[in-house]
Amino acid sequence: MKQTAFLSEGRISLLQDGNVKDLTCTTAEKYREREREIRMRNEWKHSGAGAMFTGTYRYDEGGLDIKLPIMGISCGLDGRLLYTLNFDDGGGIYFKHPDPTEPETPVLADLKTAFFELDINPSGNIAVSCAENYLERHIGFLNADKPHLQSLTEGECSDCNPKWSRRDENVLFYDSAGIGYSANGHFAGFGPRSICRLNTKTGELDEILTDDKFDYTAPFEDEDGNLYFIRRPYKQPKGGKMTFMDYIKAPGKIARTFGGWLDFKSRTYTGESLKSSGANPAKGNTKSPQQIFIDGNLLEADKAMKKNAAAGDKNPGIIPRDWELMVRRANGSEEVLQKSVMSYCVTNGGIAYSNGKFIVINETATKASLASKLVGM
Repeated sequence: MKQTAFLSEGRISLLQDGNVKDLTCTTAEKYREREREIRMRNEWKHSGAGAMFTGTYRYDEGGLDIKLPIMGISCGLDGRLLYTLNFDDGGGIYFKHPDPTEPETPVLADLKTAFFELDINPSGNIAVSCAENYLERHIGFLNADKPHLQSLTEGECSDCNPKWSRRDENVLFYDSAGIGYSANGHFAGFGPRSICRLNTKTGELDEILTDDKFDYTAPFEDEDGNLYFIRRPYKQPKGGKMTFMDYIKAPGKIARTFGGWLDFKSRTYTGESLKSSGANPAKGNTKSPQQIFIDGNLLEADKAMKKNAAAGDKNPGIIPRDWELMVRRANGSEEVLQKSVMSYCVTNGGIAYSNGKFIVINETATKASLASKLVGM
């Protein structure tokens, strides 16, 4: 494994020989500078005694530090990376060469679609998780040379983490969760995540891993037909209806649809929710620094790290031990390969995984906070 690329707080980084360096993405940086300039121009409207008097005062926890909204990466063609970027008026997909002197190449931009995880096969076919509303995500399809987005999946569900099979480039794996609604039409939460297999040539779709007690996520099939995935306990949602205080804290949310759209925007561009309770408690007002929101789960980081250390982990991370990297062999047998796994990638050089604090490759650990979306290059 020559290099491992990963995301950390919306930025792309590269790990090579134990060294981590950030990769500058020109398009994302331009977005960041534009947003900073807009905030600086409008700061007077939302600060000071005048803003408090008129009711337009806004406490900006992040100040002028704009997070880069890069949501997904993949190892692209000719040694380039492929990444997704979301901004206020849509999203896009871009090629990025690891050499900073090489220009970025846009693949697709869309004014009404947000883009998330993605993968590309040797034929240049791209599968990407995308969304046009605040709950549903579906798998889109396009070719790098013919960037016309088509939908491969549909329905009231959240389809994420598409990965082309390394054994058959017509076969696509992804994980999916159904969306539940209460009797009065309020969002009630997501069901357990299942792993699906779609043959894009024949249209055959199979749900191959599903269990009411577990989330199965991040599938990957290697050249020998071994299927890797992360298994973690499924937590039943407590309900996602926004409370009266949620509406008070987010002025302007006067309808369920608009309130949901704002929450979608917040989760899309900052990784945090406007809701203080419910099935997606990304941003609670009393959340302590030891609590971290990862992939729809609110984790007790310090508690998990202590348990991992007590269990004998050489490099304990912040991910619970019951988040397990598993493999289903071609003969049907299953094996737990590693506990406390946030993200991973499989290459000819072995398996790299992140436990939220370190990236570990062949028992060599490198510090990398909240490293996700690992890809080998």
